[in-house]
Amino acid sequence: MVYDLIVVGSGSVGAAAGFYATQAGLSVLMIDSAHPPHNQGTHHGETRLIRHAYGEGERYVPLVLRAQTLWDELERQSGERIMHRSGILNLAPHTSSFIQNVIQSAKTWQLTVEILQAEEVRARWPQFTVPDGYLGVFEPHSGFLKCEQAVRSWVQLAEQAGCAQLFNCPVTHIDRDGDLQQVTTSDGIFRARKLLISAGTWVSHLVADLPVAPVRKVFAWYQADGRYSENNQFPGFTVEMSDGSHFYGFPADNNALKVGRHDGGQLMQTPEDRKPFGSIAVDGNESFTFLRKFLPGVGVCLHGEACSYDNTPDEDFIIDTLPGEPNRLIITGLSGHGFKFASVLGELASEFAQEKPFSFDIKPFSLDRFN
Repeated sequence: MVYDLIVVGSGSVGAAAGFYATQAGLSVLMIDSAHPPHNQGTHHGETRLIRHAYGEGERYVPLVLRAQTLWDELERQSGERIMHRSGILNLAPHTSSFIQNVIQSAKTWQLTVEILQAEEVRARWPQFTVPDGYLGVFEPHSGFLKCEQAVRSWVQLAEQAGCAQLFNCPVTHIDRDGDLQQVTTSDGIFRARKLLISAGTWVSHLVADLPVAPVRKVFAWYQADGRYSENNQFPGFTVEMSDGSHFYGFPADNNALKVGRHDGGQLMQTPEDRKPFGSIAVDGNESFTFLRKFLPGVGVCLHGEACSYDNTPDEDFIIDTLPGEPNRLIITGLSGHGFKFASVLGELASEFAQEKPFSFDIKPFSLDRFN
C-alpha cells in the first residue's frame, strides 16, 4: 500500500498531524518508537503552559491563537478536559526584553492583558514575593494544557477515523523509492507520497546535519497547600530572575506545585544521557533559589522527572522541507516552548500532505536561516 502521508514520530506534533490528515480524508500511517503518550520524548509530565502574549516574539502570536482554537475543538471532539484557563502571570525586570515582547505582542494583536507593578502583584497574589523594579503581565485567557491527555485523544481520534498506527517500532532509515518516500522500520518497509518527520529530540539520528542540540532537562513537584491551587485563582507563571534565568510553573494540584527551569540543562549525545531525575546532583536544587526568592511558602521537593529539549541555536522552530526533498517536511527544534503549538503545527503538516498552501508564513522557521 502507498499511503498519502507517513508520520515519523507520533508524539505531540505527529499525533496532531496524524489526526488532522486522516480527518481530511488522507490515508495516513503514524509511526513511533514507543506508544504515545509516553515519557521518552517531550510531551510527558502532565501539563504545559499556553501563553498568548509571546515573549519569544510576536511572530508566534497568530500561530498560538490558531492553536488555541484547535485545542478548544479537541476538547469538544474528545469529550476530555484539556485546557485550563487559569491565567498566566509573566514576571520579569522592567528592562527585560522578554517582558517587553509580551507587552508589545499583546498590543499588536489586541490581546487582553493586565500590566501590573510589583506592589500590585504582591497585593493580588500574596504567595509571590516580587522585588521592586519588576513588572507583571497577567493573561487572563491563557493557562495550561493537559499534555498527555491531548496526545492520547489525538491518537484515539485518529485511529477511530481510520488512521493506521505502528507503535513501539523504531524507524531505522528514511529514503526514496522513485517519487515515493520510503521508511524502513523493524516491522518492514513503508511508502508514501508525503513524509512528516516530527521525531523530536533524536531527529538527527534520521536526518544528518540538522542544527538541533538534544538537552536533558528536569522539572519537579513541590509541596504546596490550597493557596496555590487553581481553585484559589493561583495562575500559571513564568519568571525571569535578575540573572536572566527563566522559571515556569503551574497551579498546585493535590498539594503539589510543578516548577521547572527553562534555560540550562545538560547537552546529550545519546539517549542514555537522559538520566532519571536525581541522577545529577543539581537536579534536586535547581529551583531552590527561585522558590526561596519568589515563592517562599512552597515546601520541599516531592518528586521530579527528566525530559528533553530539541534546541536550535536561536531557539526558534524548524518548519521546512528538507533540501532536495519537497515531499519531506520536518518539524523540529521546538526548543522547549513547542507543545502549545502542537495542534497548529499538526494542521500545517496536514496542509502539506494535501498539497495546500500553508495557512501561515513559515519563512521565519526555514532551515536556510542557519546558512
